[in-house]
Parts: sequence; C-alpha cells; structure tokens
Amino acid sequence: MGASGARRPSAALAVAVVMALIGPFMFDAAAVEGPGPERSTGADLADKRYVAAGDRAYVIGAQDGSFPPMGWHIRGEMGGVWAHPIKLLDGYWLMVGGRWTPAKSFTSGAGYVRLEGAGTRDLAVTRTEFSPDGVPVTLVAYDLRNTSARARTFSLRLDMRSEVMASYPWGWTEPDAKEFNGIDSASYDQATGTMTFKEADKPWFAKVRASIPPAGADTGDDIWGPVPGNERADYQEYGNGTGGRFVWAIPLARGETKRMWVAVAGSHTSEAEATAALQQGLSDPGGLLADKVATRQELLGRTAVELPDQTLEDAFDWGKLNMADLTRTVTDAEIRDVDEGRVYPPPAGTMAEMTGIGAGYPDYPWYFGTDGAYTAFPLVASGQWDTAMAHLRTIKDVSRIVNGTTGKVVHEIMTDGSVYWGANDDRGNTNETSQFATAVHLLWRWSGDDEFRDEMYGFIVDGMRYVMGAECDFTCDKDQDDWPEGNGMVERTGMGSEKLDVTAYQWQALRALQDMALAKGDAATAAWTDGEADAMEEKFDPTWWMEAENLYADSLCNADDVGDEGSNVCEVADQQLQQRHWINATPMEVVLAESGLAGETGDLELAPRDHANAALDVLESSPFTGECGLFHTGVGGGPTGAGELKCWTLPSSVMAVAEANHGRLGVQGALHYMASIAEQLDLEMPGALPEIVPSPEYDPFVDFRDRAMFMQAWSPYGVQWPVIHHFLGIRPDVPDGSLRVVPDVPESWPGLSVADLRVGDGTMRASASVSGSTYTTEVTAPAGWDLVIGHALPSGSEVASVKLDGAPATTYDVVETTRGTEVHVQTTTDGSHTLVVTTQ
Repeated sequence: MGASGARRPSAALAVAVVMALIGPFMFDAAAVEGPGPERSTGADLADKRYVAAGDRAYVIGAQDGSFPPMGWHIRGEMGGVWAHPIKLLDGYWLMVGGRWTPAKSFTSGAGYVRLEGAGTRDLAVTRTEFSPDGVPVTLVAYDLRNTSARARTFSLRLDMRSEVMASYPWGWTEPDAKEFNGIDSASYDQATGTMTFKEADKPWFAKVRASIPPAGADTGDDIWGPVPGNERADYQEYGNGTGGRFVWAIPLARGETKRMWVAVAGSHTSEAEATAALQQGLSDPGGLLADKVATRQELLGRTAVELPDQTLEDAFDWGKLNMADLTRTVTDAEIRDVDEGRVYPPPAGTMAEMTGIGAGYPDYPWYFGTDGAYTAFPLVASGQWDTAMAHLRTIKDVSRIVNGTTGKVVHEIMTDGSVYWGANDDRGNTNETSQFATAVHLLWRWSGDDEFRDEMYGFIVDGMRYVMGAECDFTCDKDQDDWPEGNGMVERTGMGSEKLDVTAYQWQALRALQDMALAKGDAATAAWTDGEADAMEEKFDPTWWMEAENLYADSLCNADDVGDEGSNVCEVADQQLQQRHWINATPMEVVLAESGLAGETGDLELAPRDHANAALDVLESSPFTGECGLFHTGVGGGPTGAGELKCWTLPSSVMAVAEANHGRLGVQGALHYMASIAEQLDLEMPGALPEIVPSPEYDPFVDFRDRAMFMQAWSPYGVQWPVIHHFLGIRPDVPDGSLRVVPDVPESWPGLSVADLRVGDGTMRASASVSGSTYTTEVTAPAGWDLVIGHALPSGSEVASVKLDGAPATTYDVVETTRGTEVHVQTTTDGSHTLVVTTQ
C-alpha cells in the first residue's frame, strides 16, 4: 500500500515509456511518416481501461482486449463502441481456433492504441484501433502473423455483441435506460459482408464489416464470444443486445503477416449514414490512420515546451492529446430539460450540430458548462482554440433554448441534447454563468477575435445581470448583498447559500465583462460591472475572512438557511462556515495579473496579499493537503466533520494556479500540486490524466462500474496553465496589440522554454533561465505589438543591472505584484529580444 492508502503498480511493473516510429504497424498502404510518442505497459491489463477516440466515435475496453461491463451512468454500459448519441456494440472478440486470448502488452500512441501478444503459439495477433475524426466509425486492424515453421490455414471467428442504445436516459432516470431502449435485432447481408444491428421503430443502426469478406456469418442471442455464462447478466442489467459472428479460413505462408481491417459504424438518424460511414472507413483505412497520426503530431508540435522535469513535460504533451481525444461532435440533437431525470418532455428545440469537449471517459463524454470553462485554459495554452470556441457556442445555444433570455448557463448537456441540470429553476450551478464569461474573455485576449467576443457578448451581459439581480429562483443575488446564491463546485449539502467559489468567479467574470465592454465602447455595461466588482472587492475581506482560521469562509448562511435541511449547520443569518472544502483556494486563483484594467501593478486581486498568503499556508498543511494533492474536503471538514480525503485533479489544479499567482512555486507550493497530477499520467491508461488520483479514500482499481474517469478534460489545467501563464509569464492582450512576458522560474529549475505558442494570427517563442544572480528572458513574437519583457526576482533582491539586447536598458520598472518583485522593460515585438537582469 502506498502512503495514500490506494494500490499503485510496483516499480517493477511501472509503465515503460518508449519513442518509436509508426512504420512498424505494417500498413498495407504507405507507411506513416515521422516519429510519434508511445507509452506502453504490460501490467494488470485486465484491470485497466483505455479509449481509442475520434470526434464522432470511440471504443472503450480493457487493455487486455476484453470488454467487461463499465461505468455507472448506465451501469455496465459506458464502455464498448459509441457513435454518440448512441452506443453500437458492447464489444468484439477475435478468436483463433475457437479460443480467445488476452493481449500481453498495451500501447497508447498519438491517435491510436495497439494491443499485442494475443493469439496462439502459431498465430500472433496484434490489434491496432483508432477512430478517424469527422466520421462515425471505429477501425480495428488485426495483424495476423504465422509464427509456425510451415504454411497454415487458420480458423478465425469474430464474435460481436450489440447494444444499440441512447446515451440518455440513464439507469435511475424516468424513463430508465432499460425501458427506453428496445431489443436489438441482427441481420447479415452476404452480398456486402455486412452485419447490421438495429432497434425496431428507431432509426438507430450499428454496422460491422471487414476488409476480408467472411466465409460465413451467423446471428443469435447466444453469441457471446468468450464471456462466461455466469457473467452475462452484468451486460444485460440495462442492455437489450444480441450477437453476431463472422468466420474466416485465412491461409498464411510461413512467416507471413496479413492485415485485416474491421469497421464498426453507426448512426442515430438513418441506415444510409451508417452505411456511408462504414464504406468511408474501409475505403482507405491505412490512409485514415496516417491522417489521424499526422494531425495528432501536428498538435504535439504546437506549444512545444522544454522543461527540466520530464514527468511534467510528458504530462503537458499528453494533456494536449487527451483534450483532442475528448473533443466530440454530434448531429441532430433534440434539446429538452429532463429536470434531473424526473421527466422526458418533447424537445424545446433542435440543433443540427453540437461540438465541444467531453468531460471525461467513460461516464462523462458529454458537455458541461464548468468543465469547459476550466478546460478553456489548457485549450488556449495548447492552441486548441477552435475546440474551446465551439464548446462555448454549444453551451450558449443550448442555454438559450432551455433558459431563454436569462443568460444562465446550463450545467450538463448529454449528447442527445437532454439537459440534466442547470435550468432556471435549478439551484445551480451559479458559477457556470460566471466562468463562461471568463472563458470567452480569455479566448478573446489570446486570439484577438472580436467577432467571437461579439457573438457571445449579449449572452454574457444577460447572464451577469441575471446573477447580480434579485429575480430568480435560486441562482442570483436574491438578498442583494453582493454575494450571489446558488450551488457552486462543491455540490455537497450542509453549506450556506452563498458559496466562496461562486463569489470569486463572479468577481472575476465582472472584471472580464468590464474589459470587453470597454473595448466595445459599451460605457453603460463597463460602468455597471466596475461598480459591482468594486463593491465586492471593498466588502469581500471584511465579510469572508475568518481570523481564527486564517482562511476565508467557504460559505455564508442566509436567514432562510437557518433550520433548512439542506443547510443544517446554519444557526444564524450571516454565519461564516468553514468546512474545509477545496474551494478555499478560489479567491487566490482569480488574480487578474494579465488584465488591462490592472494598472501599474499588473494585478487585480480579490484577496489582499497578506491574507492570500496566510490562507495558502493553511491550505498547504496536512488537514487540507496530502501526497495526492488538495483534498476535496479536508480532515475534520464537511457538515459532519467526516471530511472527504479524495484528491480530484481539479482542486489540485486550482491550488497550483493559486500558488503560482502568488509566486509560491516550490516543491511545497505549485510544483507539488502540479506533480500530483502529472505523476498520474500512466495510472490506468498510459498517457491519460485521470479525474481522481489515488487517495486515502479512493482506490482507482475498484470494480469498473464504480470508478471515476480514467481520462479527464480539466486535468491539464493544473499542468499546462502554470507553465505558460506563470513560469514563462506569457500574458497576451491581442485586441490591445500588447504582450507581457515576465517569467517566474521555480527555484529548483535552471529554466524552461516554449516554441510555436499560438497568439493572435501567429506564433511566438519564449525562454527563461536563471544562473546564480543572472535572470534571462528571450522573446520572439509577431511584429507590431507593444511588449513588456521582464523577470520575477526572489524576495529581497536588489537589481544591479538590466540589459536589453546586450545594451543597458535606458529605463526599467521594478514592480511589486502578487508574485513578488518584477523587473519590467517596455519595448516592441519587432525582432527578437533578450533581457538580462542581474542582482546584487
């Protein structure tokens, strides 16, 4: 047992990291050019999940090649092959001589996965899987190699188990998944070699075809592959699937390898679409894989960082791939408010297409307001702006259909268009409306895309006025005390109506809207937001600070909370509650160090610096922080004092950003929380950052149907954003034609760099290094911008000299910010610049 109390793989079974050429995949078509990263493991494969994902389809299974029941939204049904908004198959199993054997090694690559070591003594089977973007199909390549000393003809059988079902309803909703989804039927078309699964009275289809036509086929409810009879009920708790089978006799010469492709495609709108996807997938599968790998390699080439910490650098790079793998497009969505699963009304509207980033695999492949807002930061850092913008458009458009003119952001949108939570009459989540505004502002400042800002602007103004107004059911400032009510990120009972994170994120959003309003010339909105934010700043510390705790209250009680079962610990109005929830870090997270509103100090801050640092000291201590990172609810916390000693990657990300905002970069500060995330890169799927790390109260290897996500979209926030925004100190304001690069290098690091970082219509590169008392910053950026180039210095440093491009700087500023002392030099981005600061 590790110190966290959860099982970890031993050092002997640690995941091997390799760099390899894609060529050895033995394509029938031209070999894929160029190197790509791979991460491999041979340990406990049957106990670990994986995904091979495109934006229209994916497959999830166990790394030994099996497909056990997974997930809990529809219990046991969240794995298999999906082409959202429907599932296609529970799984498929290639059997040699009537026998299925598990893989012995698993590899994650840039856009594909590979399973090796299956087969028999005489036939080696390697399985490569990927899902091309833009097509609802998953492609599986079986490389069959005759390892015997003579020519052989091998008897092969592919058993497949259908499960044509919708992503919603779920297991506990009304209706539930079992009654909503009908019984599958199967048919085989010998002329085309196609197996078709469908549901009666629905235009839902799953189709399977191979590049080598089968010699025979069969269908039937008794076809289950290697699944034992005593385990089949677990597949049918909510399922109504059936079976299909292909059989072949494959001749292979001694030592010969033959590749057979299998395509699984589907559609929720028509059989024609499913057939077209099948044909497109099999028309040139090798070429589609080459395209997929090239696209992923291009993504890896963006925001190319060099860090002295290889674990962190690997997590940074694979985080890019994770977010690409979680990007999802669905078509023909019917938008309806299902009121937390209580009703299933006719649709309130439709959307021809929804695109965005799914929250996590396997149980959250759909869209969230908050998850998308947090993930916007690493999407910006890695240059994946299109995904972030598309996600925000989807959230806005669905929110308008469900919530009308209020501007309230919905919480959770399933891929069929059902909105589970976040309607006007729901208690939350208030912070999602706020964080939407901040995400739009972030993208606008990095891209300079005024059209995108203007597209979002009216919706944001409506939302901000709604949250700060008094006319709502739950999610606004009903008592007009400047602290909006409603649920925030903790999503636990026993808190007061006014939450700390809701307050922090709303203040940040008001400043974001103020900046956009000023740029648009909307003086009235700019003045209103400035007044609201000023009032919050003036009252925040006196209202929320708890001197005895050296922390801000994580919630405040309203008069209506007293005696309310949902807030059972509230005794009097205006009572401060400190329940040790992770949101204690949010006031320190929302420093606006890049804002054009900040003035000479370069900072706008909600928490005064002395209280911010005092609070961070407390949050670093053992009641709040463990080896796994920042606990969800610290020791002795919560309304009952039970705590919740689980470390989600999001709280640790928020804490990493909060620490870095205040120059606390050491191994007890930002680097600890960043490492707690990065070190989980191979926890389950090699190269995937999970939702929750091994913790005193979380074992990541429980039953597949009870686990958290093995790949989570927001996890790169705590890795990528501190590196780019804090350590390298890159803060563009493209609409203003300005750029600030003021690095703050961790004391234990000699330096770091980034190349091909997307800003505006171009890219930039920057590096920072420290050698003794010499601090160096180098910047090359698109021409024509004002540039502040600088460096943060250790506390107590005195500047001895400042040189820009080898010559003494004629003027420079020494500025005190939340990060400490910084040296700033004003110049422009014309040409490359090198700043060298020496201290006494």
